[in-house]
Order: sequence, then structure tokens, then C-alpha cells
Amino acid sequence: MPPGGTLEASRKRFARLAVEMARNDSGISADRKGFGTRSMFVGRKMFAVLHTTGELVVKLPPDRVKALIDSKMGRGWHPGNGAPLKDYVAISFDHERDWCALALEAREYMGGKA
Repeated sequence: MPPGGTLEASRKRFARLAVEMARNDSGISADRKGFGTRSMFVGRKMFAVLHTTGELVVKLPPDRVKALIDSKMGRGWHPGNGAPLKDYVAISFDHERDWCALALEAREYMGGKA
């Protein structure tokens, strides 16, 4: 279970966030799979995914990822058992109030790559 909430609460929050973002941005696809779970894409580029731990995982520039990790808001993330990827950060449900802003930031970052 994610700290500060249940896995089900994380799933519901992610689903609401995905619907809100897709409604406000026609370039977002909110009901596709990436890394085996529901993800948000801009074009063909994934920018957010709900990890099986209930954390929101977003793709951001490496310096931003480092800043979020250093501030203890996020932790390094990888899709398997390897070393954390430099441009992904996992944000716990404890910071759910920041999920929208971080997802928007990730969308903007990856939108430039689509």
C-alpha cells in the first residue's frame, strides 16, 4: 500500500487526473498502457504512469528529477530491478496534492519531444 493512502485511492486519483488532463488537452491519450499499467501519453511519448506501488511516476529533465529526489518529494525509479532512470521520478500518494502540477510539467517536457 502507498504511504498515506490505499492503492485504490491512488488508482482513483490517477484516473481522475488522466481524465481531467485529456479533457483539457486534445494531444493527451490517457487510457494506454506503458510499463504494463495505465499511462498518459502525448503523441507517442509517455509522460506519466501509475506504478504498482501507487506512486505517480513522471518523466522530467534529469536536473528536475534530482531536485525532487533531493527535496525528498520523490524517489528514483526504474521499470524493473535496475538502477533508477535519470529522467523518471516516483511521487508517493503522500504528495498527491502535487500530482497534477507534476503531470502537467511532465506533459510539457515530453510534448516538446513528440
